[in-house]
Amino acid sequence: MTSTLKSFTAQLQHVASQPNNARLAAYDTLISDLLQQPSSKLSRHELLEATSAYLRHAVFSEQNSTGGGLVIGRQALTALEHHAGRVAEGYASQQRDKDRMQDVEDENMPPIADSDTRRQMLENALEQLQPRVLSFEEQASSLRMQLASLLEAEEDWNEAARVLLAIPLDSGHRNVSDHFKLSIYVRIVRLLLEGDDPVAADMYLKRASMIIHNVPGALPSQYQLQQEQQGAGSSNAGEGRGAGEDAQVGSASAGPSSTRHRLEDPKVLGLQYRLSQARVYDSQRRFAEAAIRYHELSYVAEIDEDDRARMLSAAVTASILSPAGPQRARTLATLMRDDRTPSLPQYTILSKVFLDRVIRPDEIASFEKLLSPHQIAKLAPSSGPVSVSSSTTAVADGGPHKAVRHAPSTVLDRAMIEHNVLSASRLYDNITLAGLGALVDLSPEGAEDIARKMIMQGRLKGWIDQVGSPASGEARGGGVLFFVDQDRRGEGETTAGGLEATKGEGGGDGSGASGGAAGEGGVNSGGDVETKWTRRWDQQIAQVTGWLEDVCLRINKASATGVAV
Repeated sequence: MTSTLKSFTAQLQHVASQPNNARLAAYDTLISDLLQQPSSKLSRHELLEATSAYLRHAVFSEQNSTGGGLVIGRQALTALEHHAGRVAEGYASQQRDKDRMQDVEDENMPPIADSDTRRQMLENALEQLQPRVLSFEEQASSLRMQLASLLEAEEDWNEAARVLLAIPLDSGHRNVSDHFKLSIYVRIVRLLLEGDDPVAADMYLKRASMIIHNVPGALPSQYQLQQEQQGAGSSNAGEGRGAGEDAQVGSASAGPSSTRHRLEDPKVLGLQYRLSQARVYDSQRRFAEAAIRYHELSYVAEIDEDDRARMLSAAVTASILSPAGPQRARTLATLMRDDRTPSLPQYTILSKVFLDRVIRPDEIASFEKLLSPHQIAKLAPSSGPVSVSSSTTAVADGGPHKAVRHAPSTVLDRAMIEHNVLSASRLYDNITLAGLGALVDLSPEGAEDIARKMIMQGRLKGWIDQVGSPASGEARGGGVLFFVDQDRRGEGETTAGGLEATKGEGGGDGSGASGGAAGEGGVNSGGDVETKWTRRWDQQIAQVTGWLEDVCLRINKASATGVAV
C-alpha cells in the first residue's frame, strides 16, 4: 500500500469517529481533494484503490449504511459522483480553452480526467453498490447517467443504452416524475437507434408514448390529440404523479454535495421523441407514416436549417418508398406543393412518381444511391406457389431462355414495381398478366401476385380475369388485368368477377387504350359505362361457356372411344 493510500485510509478512519454533522463535510472535502490530485502525485491505480477504500469506509460501512447514518452514506456517494464529473468536465473545459491536443501528456491532469479511468471508477462503484442498491437507488441512477454520458461520448451506443436500462423508473422506493421518465426513455431510444437496434428502440418508444402526454409542452396540441386517439385504450396506471416536476436524485439529501438532474426542456424532449418515432417507422419500413413525421419536423423553426433540410429529404425518400395507393398520393401532393423540394436530389423521381409515370431501371439505379442500407434491404423469399413451367421465359422467338423473377427482391424493388403497376392503370384499360410482367420485369405469376395484393388492399381499382382452359392445363398467370376507369378513381367499387364494377353514372368517354405492352388483351370499349362493363361480362360468360362445351366434347369423345374398345 502506497503512502498516499495509507494516508487517505487513515483520514477516512479518523472521520468515522466524528459526529454526524461533521462527517458529511469531512467526506466531501476528502473526496474532492483526492480527485483533484494531479497524475504526477497520484497514479491511475492509486486513484482506483483510494476510491474503493472511500466506498468501503464512507459509504458502505455499518455506521453509514444503516439506520440514521444511511443519510450520511448516501451523501458520501453523491459527493463521489458529483466531484468526479465536476473535476473531469472542468479539466476538459480548460483544455478546450487552451486549444490543446487531447493526446498531449500533461502532468497536471488529474487521473479522473482520463475517460478510461473514470469509466473504471464508475463501474467499480456500481459493482460494489449492487448488493445494497435498494438503499442507494437514487445515487445508483446518478452514477449510471454519468457512465452512460461517458460511453455515449465514446460512441459505444449499445453499452450506454444498457447502462440506462438498469435505472429503475417504476420502483416503489422513490417518486419519479414523468418528465424524468420521458427523458430516460427518449435517450434510450436514441442510443438504440444509433446502435442499429430498431426493435428494442420501438419497445421503449412505446413506453415513452404512454407518458409523453403527461409532460406539458412536450407535444403540440394537434399532434397530442392525434397521439391520444391512436393510443386510446392504453393503460396509464400508476402515472398519477404530477407532470413536469423536476426529477431530483438524492431527494433526502442537502448540502453542497447534493445534485439535481437538469432535465431538458419538454419541447426539446418532444422533438427528440417525434424524430425517434420517424426513424423507428423508417427502420420498420412503415414509410408512409415516417414520411408524414419527417415532413412535420421539417417545418419546426427551432430545428437547425440543415437538419430540417435532411428531414425534408428523408420525407421525400420515405414517401417514394411507401406503398402505392391513395395515401401515398396525398403525401406526394403535399411534398410537391412544398417550395423546398425542387432543390433536393430526389426531386426528379419525386415528380415522376407524383405524376404516375413509369420509372425506368436507370432512374431507379440513380435513386438507389441516395438510400440507406435498410431501405435497400433484401426481402424474404416469396412463399407463393409458382409453376415450374414458368420458371424460365424465352427472350425472343426461338431464342435462348432467361430466368425471370417471380417477386421483388428488395424494399426499393417492391416499391418501384407497385408504382409501375399503378402507372400501368393510368395508361391502359386492360393488360395481360404477361404484358404486365414484361413491364415490371416479373414473371406473369409474380405480376399477378402483386396486382392481386394491391387490389385486396384497396390500393388498385381493378379485377383479374384468369384466362385459360383448366382442361388444357395452362399455367397460372395467363389472364388479363382490367382496370376501373382511372378518371373516376375512388368513385366506383369493384367486386369479384367484375360485377358492379362501377356505381352510378360515371363520366369519361370510355375510350381508354387497350394495348401497348407485350401481349395486352384489349377489350373494345364504347358507349356509356354500364354498356361497357355489360359487354365485358358477356364476353367473359361466352368464354367460360366455350370452355364448358370443349370439356363436354372431350368427355363424349373419350366415352365413345371407351365403348368401341
